[in-house]
Amino acid sequence: MTPTTETPPRRTSSARIIVGALILLIGVGWMLEIAGAVDEIPWSYLLPAAVIVVGVGLVADSRGPTHGGLIALGIILTIFLLIDVSVSTFDFTSGDIVIGPRTEHPASVNDLEDYGIFAGELTIDLGDVAFPVGETEVNVNAFAGSVRIIVPDNVTVELAARTFAGEIRALGKQSEGLGPNVDETFTGSDATRILVLDVSTFAGEIEVTR
Repeated sequence: MTPTTETPPRRTSSARIIVGALILLIGVGWMLEIAGAVDEIPWSYLLPAAVIVVGVGLVADSRGPTHGGLIALGIILTIFLLIDVSVSTFDFTSGDIVIGPRTEHPASVNDLEDYGIFAGELTIDLGDVAFPVGETEVNVNAFAGSVRIIVPDNVTVELAARTFAGEIRALGKQSEGLGPNVDETFTGSDATRILVLDVSTFAGEIEVTR
């Protein structure tokens, strides 16, 4: 009599379960919003929730077989999350140009505004601006590319410059790599006139010169 061999039960892939759960989550949310059961689904929470679900799945099944596909999914979701967070902090509404090159050369403090660009080169020449006594705030945002800001010799600059990846060169200070930032005050010939300069980019170069 030939002995029978039992086929071990097939192990369900955790990657399939997690991907299925994510698809189910999106589908249910979309259906509820279309049906009017909820006013608005907070889709901005979807990417962080998806990254958490993938991470929990990897930790819970860490002793199982390799999960190359699941890891790749987690990396992709994380990249999209970083881009989403970065873009949401930027304001590209000032002016009509979202792709550079773009050059701004305000003649007076009344012409100053918050400057933004999506990609390309952005040059802001503040050399002709007569800054008043006290603080004057200017915000500059870009997603990808290079930002160059020229400030007058006399003004004191309180600079907060940061980027996710790239290089910052600001009045003798330099920072580069992942997450470089320069948060420092550079005293000009007149300490009573202060330019509070906030510069943010996702990727690229930031340069501040006199």
